[in-house]
Amino acid sequence: MSSEAFETDKQKAIAFAAFEVFAEHGFRKTSMQLIAKKAGMSRPALYLHFQSKEDVFGYLSVDFFKKIQVQVETVLAAQLGPVETLQGVFDAFDPDSVMKILLDAEHGGELLDVKVSSAYAQVDDIMTNIRLSLTEWLRAQAAQGKILCDDPLETGQTIMASYYGLKSPPPSYAAYKTRVAQLATLLGRGLSA
Repeated sequence: MSSEAFETDKQKAIAFAAFEVFAEHGFRKTSMQLIAKKAGMSRPALYLHFQSKEDVFGYLSVDFFKKIQVQVETVLAAQLGPVETLQGVFDAFDPDSVMKILLDAEHGGELLDVKVSSAYAQVDDIMTNIRLSLTEWLRAQAAQGKILCDDPLETGQTIMASYYGLKSPPPSYAAYKTRVAQLATLLGRGLSA
């Protein structure tokens, strides 16, 4: 195993441990000491991998959105109907049941609101790519007469804005899953030709 692969694996292990700490204590009350303890290492050893809890959270955020992007692109390539495609896109935002942990955790609402400047540009780029992929899917589906969509760009932005609105105020995970299914059905049926 290369040292770069080892570093990445170690960072992933630390980030996984940190996610549990963030979910248990919230962002504000999480310290590098708590993360180090959960990761089974000393605080100085943790600093060899991450300089701050913001860096750890940023790493988690980027990794989370990269997983979403891969899954969204897989769903969009599957040639499913509009309802199934939108359900798949929305479900992609819940890799490994992360939303369950966030929405049902005592500090989940706080974690959903954290913005880390070190990761903001990367996350924004990933989200832009996701919106562009959705727009291209809408454009292709409309061109083939499979859906009704006059403005794929505006429709894609509306779909994503609607999805984000499902989490405000933060519901329980069960309510969130119900909302996701309802939104996918409503929008998918509205697009159906």
